Amino acid sequence: MQSRLLKQLDAAIDAAGNPVKADCLRAERACLMARHGHFDEARKTLTGLQQQYALQPHMALSAWISLAEGLIAHYGKLGSAEAVDKIHRAYAMSGAAREPALHALCSAWLAHLDYVRHDFASMARRVAETLRLADAKHHAAQSRISLVIAQTYHFAGRYERAQPWYTLTRQHATSEGDEATLAALLANMAWLNASQARQNVLSGPGEAQATRQAMLGAESSQNFDALVGTAALDALAPVMRAQLLSLQGRHADALPLYELHLDHALTQGAAHMANWLRADLAWCRIQLKQTDAAREDAQAAEAANRADCDLDDRAATHSRLAQVYAALGQVDAAKKHSQQAEAAWKAFADEQAEVLRLLDAALT
Repeated sequence: MQSRLLKQLDAAIDAAGNPVKADCLRAERACLMARHGHFDEARKTLTGLQQQYALQPHMALSAWISLAEGLIAHYGKLGSAEAVDKIHRAYAMSGAAREPALHALCSAWLAHLDYVRHDFASMARRVAETLRLADAKHHAAQSRISLVIAQTYHFAGRYERAQPWYTLTRQHATSEGDEATLAALLANMAWLNASQARQNVLSGPGEAQATRQAMLGAESSQNFDALVGTAALDALAPVMRAQLLSLQGRHADALPLYELHLDHALTQGAAHMANWLRADLAWCRIQLKQTDAAREDAQAAEAANRADCDLDDRAATHSRLAQVYAALGQVDAAKKHSQQAEAAWKAFADEQAEVLRLLDAALT
């Protein structure tokens, strides 16, 4: 299915009377290609534009090119430092070029990158700035910043506050025909639901409706990606499914997905949660009587469980390792990880409260 936004951009390029305007639209089209994961096509467009304007750069076009390069870096690998640098440059150049719509869009993307890196203080400032800069009908900026707000409230455990912002995201993206943002909405919701299901299983009453709902969300996200042709970050969805299968006790189904997709997912930006993924892989192996391999994965999970990992991933890792070591008969190690898990889950609750405070303040 061809994106409606792509058709609109192609029509606008053909209708543009000003060649520079047409080239800015071509760079914007490259941004969309990057978000769909069609990196080669996006790079080819950008290379042509850079060669064409090498002797006489145009500030607004340079800003669009830098934004597109940042999105290629981001969708190639989540959390990429290059993505932050490129989009910061686009933000600065769009401000200098007095391009308010592009400036607002860059601000929204910087907020998104702050969320990915869990720099919530900076994210809150960008949220306030984007809402100040973006026109109400600037669907691209409004959908992106609404998604940031929605997923932040969701992360903070306040889904009832996230829901209206998810609705706004969907409305703005639909108005623009932006299937890439609709795909991102489904994927991000699915990951957050999976994280909450994980916490429920590991520190709460056990497998519940939340896990089944998270699986439905994951399947919906994968199906929508297939429908619209999204190729970016393609290893992350099967790894999310593996986690949910493991949480449901379906370890024989989870293990092949881990074995087939985990290494690729780590290169696409899941490396920050290698601690949890290795620990859960170890648990699947324990259940399937692969004791030696489980021990190796547990040791790898411990090595990856650093202080700079996300608090919820650290807590989940300790919880899972406590189970793994108990099954291996290593009582002292199991007790140590159980105590560390309890402390980490409490610290995560404190983090959620602080994130909620920062976002509420940004929206007042």
